[in-house]
Amino acid sequence: VSAGAGAQEPAPAGGAFRVEAEPDLLGRRGPAVAGWLYNDHNFAVTNVRVRVDILDAGGQALGSGEGWVYGNVPARGRAYFFVVVPRYAAAYRVSVIRFDRLQFE
Repeated sequence: VSAGAGAQEPAPAGGAFRVEAEPDLLGRRGPAVAGWLYNDHNFAVTNVRVRVDILDAGGQALGSGEGWVYGNVPARGRAYFFVVVPRYAAAYRVSVIRFDRLQFE
């Protein structure tokens, strides 16, 4: 996901997830990336953890931050995330590193 001033096009986040993210330039908690995680599964998920890699202009990872997606992510829905990163970068890569499938009774 490239850094930019406006909202980014949804991009791969791994598996049946897509992400729309951008740097949080207001810096209330220091450098951070915020956005929406889209769940393309046919089931809801919870306990979703994401990693945001900060990349240089050549695509090499310079560092990363991790955070939780807020709340449950409905099937075919989306949820917000905010991840503090070590610094702002030329580009970002967002990956889902864990989630639990929600089972409804």
